[in-house]
Amino acid sequence: MSKHFSSAAAMAALLALAACTGVKPEKVISKVTPGLTQTELMTRLGPPDSQYDDDGHACFQYAIGEDNNVPLAVYFDDQQRVARTERANCRGRLR
Repeated sequence: MSKHFSSAAAMAALLALAACTGVKPEKVISKVTPGLTQTELMTRLGPPDSQYDDDGHACFQYAIGEDNNVPLAVYFDDQQRVARTERANCRGRLR
């Protein structure tokens, strides 16, 4: 293996490792603002880990934080816009 290839491989490994470090929950939560549509939310956070139905309203469940160990529930109103968030699991039944 050439010296340049080894250096490039090492750099790629370091970049991959850096990408794996979690983002602080507060930084993720700050991206969620009331009034966002479901599409806008998914553009900011990606697809939810799961979706729930809470008395006819959607709730998107995300696992955030360094080890994906912080739950984030994003509840939507009748117009499918963000109504509120909670650092908890969604209530309701799984879709």
